[in-house]
Amino acid sequence: MEEYSIDVEALDAFQKAVKIDDMEPSVESLRRITELVLGHVPFTNIMMLNRPRRAPRFDEITDDMLSLRGGPCGHFNPFMNLLLKRIGFDSSLVPAKMNGKLSHMAIVTHIEGDLWWNDFGNGHPYLSPIRLESSEEITHAGLTYAITCNQDGSFAVRHRYLGDNDFTVDYSFENNPVEFSYFKEIIEEHYTNERFGPFLTGLRFIRFPEGEMVAIRDRELLLTKDGILEKHQFIDSSEIIDAVKKHFAQADYPIEGGLRFLGW
Repeated sequence: MEEYSIDVEALDAFQKAVKIDDMEPSVESLRRITELVLGHVPFTNIMMLNRPRRAPRFDEITDDMLSLRGGPCGHFNPFMNLLLKRIGFDSSLVPAKMNGKLSHMAIVTHIEGDLWWNDFGNGHPYLSPIRLESSEEITHAGLTYAITCNQDGSFAVRHRYLGDNDFTVDYSFENNPVEFSYFKEIIEEHYTNERFGPFLTGLRFIRFPEGEMVAIRDRELLLTKDGILEKHQFIDSSEIIDAVKKHFAQADYPIEGGLRFLGW
C-alpha cells in the first residue's frame, strides 16, 4: 500500500470550502479547525454501502472529502492529518483499539512542547483537542469526554453522555506515530467484514453544526439543543431520504443505493 498524499491545491480548496482562514499552528487554531470541519462534513458510511466490498482508493477518499460528502475514520483522519501538516502543524496518525482490537486511528499533534489528541473521524462530538496527561473534561452536544493514561502507557478516551453517572471507554490509543499504510488491514476489514464494525449493517450520518449534533443513526434522527437529545423514529425509507437531503444538504448522496444495500 502506497502512502496517501494529496495535491496542495486540493487541500487549499478544502480549506476554503469549510471556511478555514489562514492561521498559525496553535491549540486554538486546532480547536477552530475541528469545529469547522465537523460542523460542515459528516461522519458517514453511505459511500461504503454504495461501493464494492473493497478498501477505497486514495482518489475516492480525496473526492469524498473535497466534495464534503465525508466518510468514516479511514477518510477523515488521514485527510485531516495531511491538511494539518499543510497548515503547519506537526501532526501524526496513531493506532487505536476498540474493545482490545485495532480498529481505529486518531491524531496526535505537537504544539509548543506539548502533545494534543484529537479525532475527526469517530462520530462523537470531539470538537476540542485535549492535551495528553491532562485531567481536563470537555463537554459538547451533551457528551463529556476526557483522556486518561493507562498503566501500560497508552491512553484511553473516556466519555459520558448527559444523564449518565459513569464514564465508559470509547477507545484506547498509543502515542506511536505511524503511516497510513499501517491501517491497511483494518480498513479492508471495515469494508469487507460485516462483523468487524457496524458500517455494513446500518446507516450513519453525523455532523456537529454550532457545537450541536444532527445525526441519522439507522432508523432514527438524533438532534441536540443545548446538549439535550431529541429523537425521531423514521416511519419509512422516504423519511430517511428526506432527512438526509434536509440535514446534510452540503453534498449529494446516493442514499437510495445505500438503503437498497441494507434491504430497507
